[in-house]
Amino acid sequence: MRSLSTWTVCFLLGYLVGTVSPGPACRISEFPCHNGHCIRLDRYCDGTDNCGDKSDEPMFCTVCNRTYYGDVGKTYDLQVNKPPETRLPFLCHLTFTANGQNHGDIVQLIFDEFKVGRYESQGLDGCPDGYMQLSELGRPFTGGSWCGVSSGPAAYYSETATVTASVKLFANPQSPFQFRLRFRFVSRREAIVRFGSPASPLERGQVAPGTYCTRQFEECYRKTCKLQSPNYPGMYPRNVSCYWSLRQKFVPTCKHAMIAVRQEAPHKMHMKRSINVLGLNKTVRALRAWRDCTGERDHLIFYDGGSTNDPVLAKYCGGDWLPRVVSRGPEMLVAFHSSPFSIPLHSPPSQSPLRGFELDVEIVFVDSDSLDFSHEAAGCNFELNATDPDGDEVWTGRGRRGELLSTRHSLPPNTTCTYSFKGFPNDLVWISFVSYSQRALLVGENAAHALLGNGTSGNCATKLRVWDGKVLLEDKCDEPPRLCDHTALSNATRFTRPCSDSESYISTGRNLVLQHHTEDGTALHPASFRLRYEFVDVRFEGELWPSREKKGPCYRVFRKQHVGDVFVPRNVFLYGRGGARNLNCVYRFEAGPSERVRLIVNNASFGLDPTCVTGIDGHSGRSVCDHHPDSRIAELSVWEVPWRDIKLPRGCLCDNSSLVSKPMVFLSSSRALELHFVANDMNITEDFTNLYFHATFELIRMVDCPRKQKLLGDGGEIRFTSPPEQRSDLLCAGLPWMIEARANKSLFILSWGAFLPLKLRQDEATRCPTQNRILIYSGRPPKVVKALCPAEPGSRPLAVHVFSEEWWGEGDLHTRLKPPNFLIEWVSRESGIAALHWLEISRPRSSLLQQLQDYYARSNAHLRTIVD
Repeated sequence: MRSLSTWTVCFLLGYLVGTVSPGPACRISEFPCHNGHCIRLDRYCDGTDNCGDKSDEPMFCTVCNRTYYGDVGKTYDLQVNKPPETRLPFLCHLTFTANGQNHGDIVQLIFDEFKVGRYESQGLDGCPDGYMQLSELGRPFTGGSWCGVSSGPAAYYSETATVTASVKLFANPQSPFQFRLRFRFVSRREAIVRFGSPASPLERGQVAPGTYCTRQFEECYRKTCKLQSPNYPGMYPRNVSCYWSLRQKFVPTCKHAMIAVRQEAPHKMHMKRSINVLGLNKTVRALRAWRDCTGERDHLIFYDGGSTNDPVLAKYCGGDWLPRVVSRGPEMLVAFHSSPFSIPLHSPPSQSPLRGFELDVEIVFVDSDSLDFSHEAAGCNFELNATDPDGDEVWTGRGRRGELLSTRHSLPPNTTCTYSFKGFPNDLVWISFVSYSQRALLVGENAAHALLGNGTSGNCATKLRVWDGKVLLEDKCDEPPRLCDHTALSNATRFTRPCSDSESYISTGRNLVLQHHTEDGTALHPASFRLRYEFVDVRFEGELWPSREKKGPCYRVFRKQHVGDVFVPRNVFLYGRGGARNLNCVYRFEAGPSERVRLIVNNASFGLDPTCVTGIDGHSGRSVCDHHPDSRIAELSVWEVPWRDIKLPRGCLCDNSSLVSKPMVFLSSSRALELHFVANDMNITEDFTNLYFHATFELIRMVDCPRKQKLLGDGGEIRFTSPPEQRSDLLCAGLPWMIEARANKSLFILSWGAFLPLKLRQDEATRCPTQNRILIYSGRPPKVVKALCPAEPGSRPLAVHVFSEEWWGEGDLHTRLKPPNFLIEWVSRESGIAALHWLEISRPRSSLLQQLQDYYARSNAHLRTIVD
């Protein structure tokens, strides 16, 4: 029984299939003809019998109010004929659906002919006679309309799978009605302009529910984010408002995030332009912003934050490119508004077929403690505080000098950025502009006017002011300040000369203020600068030496201070890096009665590669400086000052050996000691970080030398003993004897021993059986003229004679006009005795006159040689 029923059902099904479906069924993208044929849906009611039985051309048929499907890779045509006047008002709905897979994912509409009503750009109702509207399934209806006459094909790409084009006519238009389009169904894989390739997809953000095009973007530092106009790369809807929220949540430690939006490619920046702008000279790039953005224009607004209550960075309404707009913080809101009415955006044959716009997004990370961004939510104020000039930072320059750039983010209109440089009490502020640029980008038909035109800054788009306290040093209106632009050529291997006074600004006090004002904002009127700054420590140790003040501020004297440190001056203007050529500093330490000066040189540096060598004098055992021929002089020397204008060397340093050796200690024999620091021919990179010294001094209690070491008269005897035999010898140890003749007299010295070369070689030191020496100085300033290896006094074969130099007609005239003198120094390095006798002698008058005539004769002969 069950078997009979099964066979009966199968027979009936086979019969029904055979009678109802004589052939295969038509696909969703095809129209089924009555004769069983299948034709494309766009062939229905096209005026041609495509079926062969006229089933696709029924009486009173219309292409309106139908849903069209298609296949990927095929292009379909559709035309709406002009309705008769009896059927006005006329309404036609054309629905296109991409059914997925082989039927596509999105719909492309190309309007080849568009003449619908008329477009009135200034009217309240921009399309009074008729219009076309587009709506998409699943998206809110915007209510915007297209009308008028399009001068070329215009493309539209749906955001969803279904889009409906509605054409409505209210009255007979003045121009002929034409509405012809092509439509295609595109798969998502093919739409790489919108979505990117499978290997490099584009991040278009998440659509906010209930909105047409509002999207949220997050973490664009990991993704390729693009802000695309709705329905990109086709024309965007009318009367639409989009809000794109950009937010960077993850920020690396010690970093600050900013968001930058830009587009340099002209073919990716197409926005609606009004008729009067189409004739602009296109030999230069143009953009329209601020005042150009009238009600008929579509525009973009960039907010410096996440809401519309935040400052506006730029208002942009079209152009060949979008300049870089950068937010201050990790959030930016971009708003897009299109006008309610427009002519369809067409694609001229010479340009890209893309419509709409696409903006590139970049996440910028900067150091959180840098001056690249304003740390205030409202305002633009920066404080640059100097670090302690006595701290370790002085050697690295951190906090004492650096480079400052204008903010890397865009500034809203009418913003003033204030940079306050605050130094320590003895600081000056030195700034020099490496670069400065400001230019107004071409702004459509209002290019001759200010972008905003509010005139609150005296018609200055940018202003730059430099304040030295309350004194205005500079006030520039749309002009660059003093520039030291040659320093931009500096790099790791090339150094440029220092900035001069005419190329920089120097304060007279510890504070300096720089104000940079932008009237139009820096997004569409870029204004930027780069400068170098330095806090210059102008302190000097001690007091200004009154009798040497004409020689410069680096002549110092210490009289009242009993203990202290002495450093090289840190005023960069005294060094090569500050423009100086030579440096000469003298520090004089003066003790009181029953006091001596104890000086310790801890270290010293004379550049990166000093050519001088610090050696040991074979006679005195003191350090001396051995300079190479034709090399520059850079040395630190210590001098004993037993009498006014009489200085004797006590030590010299000229290499960097003191950086690793023990400190050098000096104890004065008199009440005055001088420290000389000399650096000649400095290069443009040298300053107090590679030319320096550090010394400490102390005034210690010690009884003064009780005897008179300065001798005058006809003659006398001086005896030397080592170790000292008397208390006076001990208290006067190290203090030289000074023998001075009267006017028109000469000096004669008799002693016992042997003269040694002034520069003693190591093999010559053995010629003297003792390490003791008698050093004889002469001249002004004194210099060693004889080095005597002393012998037992009274030994006639070892007697030596010394005459003052003018006795033999030596020395210059200036020396001869002053009474001759000898300085006698006893260098005691081991046990021993020595003595000398001195005598004041004179020549006959005739001999003196002859000597003077010989001098003048030699001088005149020398002058004639120079002239010839």
